[in-house]
Amino acid sequence: MRTILAAGLAGMLIAAPAVAQQQKQSVGDGAQAPLRDLRINEKKIPDVLLLAASAPYSSQGTRNCAQIRASIADLNAVLGTDADAPAAKGGNGGAIAAAGSRAIVGALIPGFGLVRMITGADKQEKRVTAALYGGTIRRAYLKGLGQSKGCRPPAAPTATARAAVPSLPVDKDEKDDKKD
Repeated sequence: MRTILAAGLAGMLIAAPAVAQQQKQSVGDGAQAPLRDLRINEKKIPDVLLLAASAPYSSQGTRNCAQIRASIADLNAVLGTDADAPAAKGGNGGAIAAAGSRAIVGALIPGFGLVRMITGADKQEKRVTAALYGGTIRRAYLKGLGQSKGCRPPAAPTATARAAVPSLPVDKDEKDDKKD
């Protein structure tokens, strides 16, 4: 079993570099998970996210389009591009490889969840998740506010994003099942 998992990890590490370089998440992030879980390689949450999470709907710094644009740029620097940005080439292959490597690393280390709980890595992960969520909410709020003030992108959503029609993703397997 461990041999299969190790072979899978090795295969992912060999196949992923070209795709992973285009993504912020990489297979290396998964390999670093044990260090983060032992709090050896813990990164500080950026202040811009902490501030955004503390008051996502604050009117501070929203007086004009330039302030809104600057705030969105600060958030984009940490969060990455927003959903209304043109899609990056290469898809999400790097993110998928990173998730797979984290799962394999977790399976290879006995008591992985217990180690995370004892070292406080679970608490830190919850703090990071809350900060990312707050930053995402703040950015969406700022873009909506920018739109209401007549600001141009990136201080407001793009015309394409505003014109998009919401739709549910179609799962290929479900579609094939309905044909039968």
